[in-house]
Amino acid sequence: MTHGTEQRPAWTHKDDESWAAQFELALVYHHNPPDGLVAEVLAEVHEIAAEAGQPLRQVVGEPKTYADTVAAERISETRRSAEGLDGATAGGRFTAGLVLAGVQTALFGLVLWMSDGFWLSAGWPELTGAALLTVLSVAVSGVLPELRAAARLRAWRFSLAAVCVLVMATAGLFTAVPSRPLMEVPAPALFGVGGLLAVAGFRLSEERAGRWFLGRRATAEPVGDDAWLARLEALLRGRHGYPPAAAARCREEARDHLRASGGGAAEEFGPVEVYALRLADTPGRKSRSARAHLIPAVAMCAIGLRWGYDVLAHPEPGSVWFWAKAAVLPLGVWAWGSSLLDIVSAMRHGTRKGTARRHHSP
Repeated sequence: MTHGTEQRPAWTHKDDESWAAQFELALVYHHNPPDGLVAEVLAEVHEIAAEAGQPLRQVVGEPKTYADTVAAERISETRRSAEGLDGATAGGRFTAGLVLAGVQTALFGLVLWMSDGFWLSAGWPELTGAALLTVLSVAVSGVLPELRAAARLRAWRFSLAAVCVLVMATAGLFTAVPSRPLMEVPAPALFGVGGLLAVAGFRLSEERAGRWFLGRRATAEPVGDDAWLARLEALLRGRHGYPPAAAARCREEARDHLRASGGGAAEEFGPVEVYALRLADTPGRKSRSARAHLIPAVAMCAIGLRWGYDVLAHPEPGSVWFWAKAAVLPLGVWAWGSSLLDIVSAMRHGTRKGTARRHHSP
């Protein structure tokens, strides 16, 4: 998860630096460019703007639109075919999940230190529950998205069931199992645990982590038409967010083509991941991405509202936890509420475009 530093051009117009930052953010987080492409493009547009004597926004347009154009023209299909709806490649979600779990653990330790003091009394329910919380954080933010993007849908379902069991077990440990203090743990020890997780996320190679989830599929094409078609359907459903019926329809259309042509899948269509990208790289991609994020956004909004009700119904001004919740709650509700509105807007826009295409089709 490491990224090198690259020299940036000296911008002449006031808005150019902001444009460059927005362009880099859009290209890196939505298209995962190869090393050096950002610096190369910025050098090119700097030269173009200098020759024109005008701001970048007037010369090449809006940064996000230009980032999309650069990605379509200069990032190979093979590279883009490994990306999911979130724009991340294999391994990137898992390493980001480790970093997120590390930050959450460190913040948890800080609040405990402020509320309960330097030494924390802990029994086996608290120790086991804290370990399970860390596992849950990595599983939800890293493991589940990786398995789905790798099109390993059976493993994804099994892991999702395991996460649900872990949630219930963790809740039971913290609420139902009586605690008997076994030891005293210094609160800063959680900083060390969080630091180790974050460092592991930064140092772990995305390529290596990706191989853990992809397995043999990372380097091998499916052997035989049936395996190729099954992999195509799984990629459309897992990596590209197709509904099951739509993915099955694409598989059957490809099978019908093979029957008519008499050729093999690999010869007719090429690499299965690239062909899946070509099918999925349509205007409906944004709508599918929004659908994939809808349930998590609704769940987080519901959790935030319930949390807000508890804070308002049981105020404890003398508790550090109360003020920590009161500070985080508005930001969380605003962030997830805004995300939910954006998701609904994208889904409506995609539905309108799909309806318009059907009405205008011959």
